[in-house]
Amino acid sequence: MRYSFRWTSIAFLACAAAPIAAQGRGAATKIDYSAPADAPYVAEEVTVTTPMGHTLAGTLRLPKSASRTRPVGAIVTITGSGPEERDESIGIDGYRPFRQFADSLGRRGIAVLRMDDRGTAASKGTFKGATSADFAEDIRAGLAYLRTRAEIDSTHLGLLGHSEGAIIAPIVALKEPSLRAMVLLAGVARPAREGLVFQLKNNINHNARFTQPQKDSAIAAIPQTVDRMMAADPWMAYFLTHDPAADARQLKKPAVLMLTGSTDQQADAKQIPDWMSAFVASGNNDVTGIVLPGFNHLFVSDPDGFPGNYAKLPPPIQVDPFVVGLVADWVVRRLK
Repeated sequence: MRYSFRWTSIAFLACAAAPIAAQGRGAATKIDYSAPADAPYVAEEVTVTTPMGHTLAGTLRLPKSASRTRPVGAIVTITGSGPEERDESIGIDGYRPFRQFADSLGRRGIAVLRMDDRGTAASKGTFKGATSADFAEDIRAGLAYLRTRAEIDSTHLGLLGHSEGAIIAPIVALKEPSLRAMVLLAGVARPAREGLVFQLKNNINHNARFTQPQKDSAIAAIPQTVDRMMAADPWMAYFLTHDPAADARQLKKPAVLMLTGSTDQQADAKQIPDWMSAFVASGNNDVTGIVLPGFNHLFVSDPDGFPGNYAKLPPPIQVDPFVVGLVADWVVRRLK
């Protein structure tokens, strides 16, 4: 059995991620998703048909060693909130977290499928109005696609979700009992309404143009503001009321790795022990939770973690190599 929770004491250089209730960005220009020249994997452009009949565009990074006689394990990535392309870029130059994870895993012999969200970039369908449960079905379609590939070991599949993606992953796992591994980056254990209220209050308090009375008034209006948002948007209504811990308490597997940065102002690191306890309560015997000191929601080194300052962080703004390596090491041990 593996049960592990810790606050790490290692110092690193940097990382941060997309807001849990942030606006994602689609791809404005054509992006090169090809493999680096020195890569021991190929990058294949693929299309995935979903149960709703639309097609998702994606990239499958497949180790060159993979074959029908030597199939490899595979991960499907799950983006955060808002319409996101397959790298989960958020408009900050150089920040493409899923490309980093896919490269590291591909070099370690694990295939990675990452897809543009429905209705975003090269994917078809309609994004607006879809809920986290709908996006979970899109991810299940990605898993189904991988099972059609002779080079993929269908008994060694996993998920890697960030922000909202970390909430979607357990929804997928409830319907995919054969999964072997699930990485949850900067997720939450409790319904996200609490997190959104914190974010709105935090933004108000950081607004230098407001007087203190104006801040007090705006903060007092937050509950009504959230109610209006939920009434106007099916995604918001689902997302803010869905209970991730309830999903965790039903999942005896797959193995789970949870990471959150200590300065994350979008997903409270203090919820990691609660989430871990929920997974353990289900009987899951391979659960690890780690709070990474000094990292923000993007897993970038950031002593403050306020989302409004992400673009001001010193370059390169990328997931810290330590975090990428930590995830890759954990995944390889469970999917190879």
